[in-house]
Formats: sequence, C-alpha cells, structure tokens
Amino acid sequence: MGIELRNVSKQIDGESHIYATDLTLQKGGFNVLLGTTLSGKTTLMRLMAGLERPTSGEVWFDGEDVTGVAVQKRSVAMVYQAFVNYPNLSVFDNIASPLRVARRPKAEIRERVEKISELLKLDTMLDRYPGELSGGQQQRTALARALVKNAALVLLDEPLANLDYKLREELRDELPKLFEDTGATVVYATSEPLEALMLGGFTAALHA
Repeated sequence: MGIELRNVSKQIDGESHIYATDLTLQKGGFNVLLGTTLSGKTTLMRLMAGLERPTSGEVWFDGEDVTGVAVQKRSVAMVYQAFVNYPNLSVFDNIASPLRVARRPKAEIRERVEKISELLKLDTMLDRYPGELSGGQQQRTALARALVKNAALVLLDEPLANLDYKLREELRDELPKLFEDTGATVVYATSEPLEALMLGGFTAALHA
C-alpha cells in the first residue's frame, strides 16, 4: 500500500504551501518527487514523516491512518540536503545512534555500521568527528545514519546535492539497489529531471 495522501493540503499563516493533493507512492519501491525549488517537495515529505500535520486531509501508511501520529512513533528516517550530525560524536557513533536507541546488540551495531560506512566510503573516518570532515563527508555520515536504521519509510530530500560530481554519480547508481531487499518505501526529492530519470522508479511531478 505504501504512502497515501488523501486530499492533503497545508497552509501556513493563511498561505497555501500544498494545494489539495491525492498521491499514492509504491510500497517497497523507489519513488521520486520531481519539482522546482519551492514547489512543495520538502513540505510533502515532512507531512509524510509526521513532522508536520496537514491542514486538511489524511496521511495513510501501509493501510493505517497515521495523520497526527508523532514522528517518534513511526518507523521513518529522513535525510535533508543540509546535513545534520551530532558534533560531539564520532562518525561511528553518529551512524550507530539510531541502533543504540533501538537497543540493538553491540555486535549487530558494529556489523551494520561497518557495512554501510564501507559502501559510503566512510570506513577510514569512523574515529573522526564531524568538525574534521568535509561537507560531502558529513552528508554521507547523515545518509549512513538514515540507511543503517532500516526504517519502513525513508525520505531523502535532495541528499546528494552537496556531494562532488563523481561520488554523486556513484551513489545515484547505488541508492536504488541499497533498498531493493529492505522492503522500505523510499521517497527521493529532486529538482533535476535527469536525476529523476536516472534513479528510475515511480515519479510524481510537482508544479506551482
């Protein structure tokens, strides 16, 4: 069933940020939101995550009405274009943090962190702190923390925009493959039509 937005709208201070929208995104698939800056991609994702509540309409996930359910009570991970990391934690501890919150065994935590850090080329930086990393390395750390969580819903808000061209190309190829066997519903926002085509999957275009 995936994510369903049923006549969802969002107004802030009387201004429409999202007009009444019906949208169904594939469960266990890679979905792309394509739209220009300020077309509403981030707002839609925040509504899907439970970070904001719609002014009208309902948000459903896997056949359950989750409108108004707090993000802490959902199995969701979100990565923004502007990376967010814990400055006082090492790269390893940043990536491991959601697994520790979930009280996973230490051996499992190390195995999963090492696997995802190798994929994102962070395996030589696990002892460093965010302040010692480049912008691209910090974004990869934030991305790794979301991926390691194995959330049912993964929201990626232009996560590759701040990376160098070569790494961006590599990850663009790898991201859909990463989620093939997880069963997660993935939503990826981009303003670039070419990127949407390269990522494949189900694409919804936002206008105005």
